[in-house]
Amino acid sequence: MEGRMAPNIFKYATKELSQDAVICWLVSCAREATGELRECGVSFVQTLMRSDNSRVINAQNSKIQALDEGSVMVVHKEPSTQYSNIDVYFRVKWGSKLVGVIIEDKVQTEMHGDQLERYLATIGTDSNEELYFVKAIYLKTGYVFDDEREEAKRAGYCVFDAEDIDHFFRNGRWSATHPFVRDFVEHVSNLINKRQVELDNWDLDQDFVQWKFMVALRDAFMPGDMRWPARWFNIGGSAWTQYPHWKDRDALFWRLDSWMPLRLMVDSRKVDHEHLLASWDEWDNAFIEATELCDLNPAPFRRIRTRNGNVVAEGTIGAVDIRNCLQQEGLEECVERVHALHQQFVDVTGPL
Repeated sequence: MEGRMAPNIFKYATKELSQDAVICWLVSCAREATGELRECGVSFVQTLMRSDNSRVINAQNSKIQALDEGSVMVVHKEPSTQYSNIDVYFRVKWGSKLVGVIIEDKVQTEMHGDQLERYLATIGTDSNEELYFVKAIYLKTGYVFDDEREEAKRAGYCVFDAEDIDHFFRNGRWSATHPFVRDFVEHVSNLINKRQVELDNWDLDQDFVQWKFMVALRDAFMPGDMRWPARWFNIGGSAWTQYPHWKDRDALFWRLDSWMPLRLMVDSRKVDHEHLLASWDEWDNAFIEATELCDLNPAPFRRIRTRNGNVVAEGTIGAVDIRNCLQQEGLEECVERVHALHQQFVDVTGPL
């Protein structure tokens, strides 16, 4: 930033604990600060409370309802970190009602196990004071995947992402309120801009870029089927996505790793092994012919069919270079070619 006198602290404070501290600091400003900094904190808490149409969980019957917009908000309890493993917890007086606020804070990781449900169950007995509502917020500055967002909402959480944070600060007058706020706003804005550049360049080393491509591929093959794509992570931590394409031939699926080409693979657990080994060469040839017809460049891959005398669980039939196609032709054209390749392959080989 022009005229800066010091580096941005969030260049180094990149972990979730640092982000927890920012949230707690802003909430504390609503409770303890004065002047514009207090107004910033109050506005931040109110924005969190009003997220997702002011949705809260009634602590008495676990039903979803909206807060009364006309009520005055006061931070009733100083924010705590790691309260019963909850990242950030505080209480708000909304009119005469006491609201317990849970914030599950993420940078790049996602929810695991039943942690979201456990936190909600914990808060119901957190004090002798009667809680009327619980406001559960899933706050993440990293990319929020579609399935991740839906899972958080099903658990009763309101999702507050990087774009929501950026919108709050930049559409108010808060970004220049304090050097600490300015640094955080700049940090979040840089994250958003970086992701946009990675998407514009189709950087397939990024898990969310892989996801965007696979979602587009799913929509071409099985529009409206929200079971796919699915996501996992390799042992080394790099992300990949995969999903079956044919409802009646789900032994076939495409897989995309951050460091490998797009591969058409076969789940050997869904195919007779003797038939699979006898047909593999035929499938290889059919795939190569399909790439030529669809004007996609084949990509090298490891041809592993058996390991220790057993057929591999997931074997690669063929691979194509989609990176150059994406960058030169764009998403729509690339998806159309992969779709045509798949159709050509299935038409030639018949049922697996």
